[in-house]
Amino acid sequence: PEQVRTVTWAGQPQKTIDDNGVLNPRASFDRWQETVKGFSSPWETLEIEAVSELRTAVLGIVLRKAEELAQLAGELKRSNKELEAFSYSVSHDLRAPLRHIAGYAELLGDFEGEKLSERGQRFLEHIGESARFAGSLVDNLLSFSQMGRSALRLSDVDLGALVEAIRREMLPDYEGRDVQWQVGPLPLLVADAAFLHLALRNLISNALKYSRDRTPAIIEIGAVEQKGETVVYVRDNGVGFDMQYVDKLFGVFQRLHRMEEFEGTGIGLASVRRIIERHDGRVWAQGSLGEGATFSFALPRQPNRSED
Repeated sequence: PEQVRTVTWAGQPQKTIDDNGVLNPRASFDRWQETVKGFSSPWETLEIEAVSELRTAVLGIVLRKAEELAQLAGELKRSNKELEAFSYSVSHDLRAPLRHIAGYAELLGDFEGEKLSERGQRFLEHIGESARFAGSLVDNLLSFSQMGRSALRLSDVDLGALVEAIRREMLPDYEGRDVQWQVGPLPLLVADAAFLHLALRNLISNALKYSRDRTPAIIEIGAVEQKGETVVYVRDNGVGFDMQYVDKLFGVFQRLHRMEEFEGTGIGLASVRRIIERHDGRVWAQGSLGEGATFSFALPRQPNRSED
């Protein structure tokens, strides 16, 4: 701790100098005292040695923990790669059996449906629906696992043309509905065109799905230029969500609505996050129950083109 002390001098150390640069003699030999602050008592040799040993011990602990964390990070990376490879393999191998189940259930209904009771036909219909849903889930899992394995192919992407193409693709999904599109000016982005197409398609599909009970359904798509990044958003006037669950939105198999109300596999938004984060971007959402939702993502204006 600081030890304040008083030092007595034979005279004031600071002397005065006249206009000619001559040091003037003291007028008297009175003692001059000064209060000295900001100093501790002198450290003993034993204390210095103890502090040095403590420093060495702390450094050893920090280095050991750093090595342990590096080892855990390496093991986690390997586990993630193994899990990714496993999900890819399983989802790939499950596609054919599930399609066979769905296909044979449909054929059985066509050729033998009249011989089945009403109860049997209902069971057969449930088999077909479950097989088709499982097939869709497997396809989405396969696509999700491929996102971490495929290299990005960056190029200039016309966002306006991309949105227009997605709208044409999805026309059968909203044909006959009163949907008002509000698409603002959209910029060119440097991104992987296929991945960005998938991300935007997921967001637009969700906007259409969760606003299907609205007349009219209003889907707004726009972009805002910010410092160093471009923010793209998709806004709807649908059912929205409670913001206390916003952290669950982008997780795999996380759903905020019952499957009976809105179909889906719970992988779409997780795919969006993985795609945007692979572009060194970020994704977020805002919403309110019954008042719609806005899903946004930001991509760096000058991304790093070197793939990790």
